[in-house]
Amino acid sequence: MSENKNKGIIVAGMHSSSGKTAVTSLVLAAMHKRGLSFQPFKIGPDYIDPGYHLHYSAKNSVNLDPWIMGQDHVVQAARQFTKNALGVAEGVMGLFDGSDPETDAGSTMEIARWLGWPILLVVPCQNAGRSITSAIQGFVREAGGAKHFSGIILNQVNSESHAVYLRKACKSLEIPVLGALPEIPALSWPERHLGLQPGLEQKLPEPELLAELAEKHLELDLLFKKFPFPNPAKKNEVQNNQKFRKRIAVAQDEAFHFYYYANLEWLRQNGAEVVPFSPLKDRQIPENVEGLILGGGFPEVFAEEMSANKSMLDSLKTSVESGLPCYAECGGLMVMAEGLKLQSGKLFPMAGVVPGIVEMTKQLQHFGYCKVESPNFGEIRGHEFHYSHWTEETKQANLWEVTRHSTGISRREGYCTSNLHASYVHLYFPQASSLIREIFDLFPD
Repeated sequence: MSENKNKGIIVAGMHSSSGKTAVTSLVLAAMHKRGLSFQPFKIGPDYIDPGYHLHYSAKNSVNLDPWIMGQDHVVQAARQFTKNALGVAEGVMGLFDGSDPETDAGSTMEIARWLGWPILLVVPCQNAGRSITSAIQGFVREAGGAKHFSGIILNQVNSESHAVYLRKACKSLEIPVLGALPEIPALSWPERHLGLQPGLEQKLPEPELLAELAEKHLELDLLFKKFPFPNPAKKNEVQNNQKFRKRIAVAQDEAFHFYYYANLEWLRQNGAEVVPFSPLKDRQIPENVEGLILGGGFPEVFAEEMSANKSMLDSLKTSVESGLPCYAECGGLMVMAEGLKLQSGKLFPMAGVVPGIVEMTKQLQHFGYCKVESPNFGEIRGHEFHYSHWTEETKQANLWEVTRHSTGISRREGYCTSNLHASYVHLYFPQASSLIREIFDLFPD
């Protein structure tokens, strides 16, 4: 931990929807405009917030998931990507929320302890008075003292006078207030399910605007002076001069964009050239590829457009049925089914590789961490999050037995053939490396 200490800062909230992504984006935009050397991170199993990070920092955000990755992998990833940069990690849910309701396990706080990075606490303050200081003091005590905190951001203050009042109230605290944000329309981003709507589906404010807002409302000089910024001339990108042995087509567009940056990097580091394509806009999958990946996303939002692209659906079906190795994850499974039925009742034909249809639901079907005990690949950890179900799961699921981490309940899940792996479970490739190697034959020559 000592090597990582003070190499980054963690933006944490008191609960979900407290403004963590907005504050993180403001800080990233300001750092980028100032020409500082930094690296964004996202704590937990999240694909959407990293898209905001990329938009405002021009850098791919790296996930740090304590339950899936474990301490050694988290510390290693943080060390690797902050070699010549300061880390800025956005937390998950509230500071102490994680995989265990009785401990810090799987939480933002656990990552903070592992890395020794101080916390910038985002405090929602709409209509709040002096009582908010008691809540902050409770967070400080639970964390183990003010030493774990760099400062406080007062978010959603009602007015300038409200901000002045709260600043006075917070003078009794051991940690400083480093900014007060009013309700800003440019930062009022729409939400879907339990998180923000993907940035790809909307026109986000330009980075320049957020940099200006950060300079106006946040005390950046006080925040930044606590950290030794590396020389910005040095690059923090991982260099990979390895020659590619295989070409793998990866679906990447508005409907398919749930990818861990580490997963794509793992493919490249293991000899696979990542060939992006758009199932929505392209007519067929790329030529001369030796594998196919259809990741997660929100294909239901683009169901009509996806279904109308019959040549792409035919290309997907023909390619897989002819033996092309295919990894379809969540949204990928949905599009590989015979059809996708929306909550409106409309049914759109899809690729027809997986038997049965996928129906959208009003309630969350499966949510949270899960694991698979495989005799061939050991323990594989992942997570699920979907408002849909595959109608044939109870009859034709044949991939594996998935056990929920929170309840211990298991079910038969996923669909496979000799060359198809289709599942609702999202995987972190470095942790599931033995399985991914097997699917795409990514073994050293």
